[in-house]
Amino acid sequence: MSLVRRTIERYVKLTDAEWAVVAPHWQPRDFPKGAFITRTGEVEPWFSIVEQGVQRLFVEHDGSEVCVGFAYDGSWSGVYDSFVTRTPSRFAVQAVTDSRLWSIRREALYGLYDTVPAMDRWGRLILEELLIGRATREIEQLTLDAEARYRNLIRRSPHLLQLVAQKDIASYLRMTPETFSRLRARVR
Repeated sequence: MSLVRRTIERYVKLTDAEWAVVAPHWQPRDFPKGAFITRTGEVEPWFSIVEQGVQRLFVEHDGSEVCVGFAYDGSWSGVYDSFVTRTPSRFAVQAVTDSRLWSIRREALYGLYDTVPAMDRWGRLILEELLIGRATREIEQLTLDAEARYRNLIRRSPHLLQLVAQKDIASYLRMTPETFSRLRARVR
């Protein structure tokens, strides 16, 4: 539970009284390797923080799975657009390793936005962070060559190379597994 408070307080400070209101709404959820956390077509009811483990976010396209992202220790996990809009998810979230998430239901979080002003600010700051991250990723995918995209991954998240299948990392980087394998052998 201390992870939740630390994570929230990276953005806003909570008094002990505010934390006493916020804390009971968060709960741990455990998933074994391979388990689906959210399936395509489901409405995402949870906003989560990863305590441990790695999850992949993917969409099925033309008969294959296209990896659109990863979540791991200390980051957010879930299908945020489905969570906000209450519409069926367009992609799935699956545990790559055994995973523990701390999660809050949408109704509880939106209730906290109304009752704890710091949480409303936190929600806005999270949205801003998610939008900036998405925009950065899209620009990198459109403007950087395969080697630059690979170098960015190993600079930002080198641990993924040990935990995630090469085909999923290659898919995330929008390159063939063969190109990924050559880059991995050449670039250190």
